[in-house]
Amino acid sequence: MANPALEQAIINKIRDKGIALPVLPDVALRARRIIDDPNSSAGDLVDVISQDPAIAARLIQVANSPMYRGGQHIDNLTQIVSRLGMRTVSQLIVSLSTQQLFHAETPTIKRIMRDHWAFATQVAALSNQIVKRHTRLDADQALLAGLLHSVGGIPVIVVAEDIPKLLEAPAVLSELVESLQSRLGGNIVKAWDFPDLFAEVIEHCGDLGYQHDGDPNYSDVVICAIAQAKGIYRTADDRPIMAAEKLGVDLESSMIDDELDEAIRALGG
Repeated sequence: MANPALEQAIINKIRDKGIALPVLPDVALRARRIIDDPNSSAGDLVDVISQDPAIAARLIQVANSPMYRGGQHIDNLTQIVSRLGMRTVSQLIVSLSTQQLFHAETPTIKRIMRDHWAFATQVAALSNQIVKRHTRLDADQALLAGLLHSVGGIPVIVVAEDIPKLLEAPAVLSELVESLQSRLGGNIVKAWDFPDLFAEVIEHCGDLGYQHDGDPNYSDVVICAIAQAKGIYRTADDRPIMAAEKLGVDLESSMIDDELDEAIRALGG
C-alpha cells in the first residue's frame, strides 16, 4: 500500500505543476458542442472530424471493427455518421481523442503511459462487449467509461518525470497510480462536465468487492472488464466478485478472442 505522505507529496506536486485537470482535446470539445446544439447537422460533425485527420482515420478503423461494422465496409466520414448516428460518433470522438492525454517526454514515462493507455483500451473493449451481452445499458457509454476509468493516473505518471527516485522504483509508481487515480479521476471528469456515471465508475471500479442494490450499472461493467483483463476471478479475500454475479458474467471464461483483439487494436491506434 502506498505511503500516505508520499501520496500527498505527489498530489502537491501535481497541483504545483498545474496538471491536476488535463484539458479535453479540442476535437472532443467541438464534437460535444455540436451534439448539444439542436440546430447542428451531420455535416457540421463531419466538418469537425475532417479537420483532425488522425481522429478521422481512427474513426474509420473503429467503425469497421467488430464493435460497429455492418455488412459493408465504411470508407468515408459521411457514411460513418449516417450509419452510427451523431451521438455515437461524438462519443467515439471523445473516446479516441483521449489518447492525446497519454503523452510524456522521457522514454521510461512514455513506456509507462503507453502501457496505461493499452490497458485502458482493453478494459474499454471488454466493457463494450459485456454491456452488449449482459445488459441493456448503453454500449458507447460503457466504452468511454472503460477508457476513462484510469484517467486519474495520468497526472501521477506525468509528475513522476520530475522525480528520478520514483522512476527507479516502477512498483512504487504503480502503487501510487492505483491508489490516486480514483481520487484524481473523479475531479477530472467532473471538470469536463461529464455525466455523473463516469465519476461513479472511477470511484468504484478499483473495488472488486463493490456491491449495491438494484440493477447492474456501469461500475459493475467496468469492474468485470478490469477483472477479466487482469485474469482475476475472486476478491483478495477469496470472495465472489459481486459485480460479475449481478451481471451474470463468468470471469473464468475468457472473453478475449480474435474479434475483441481487433477491437482493442482499433481503439489503441
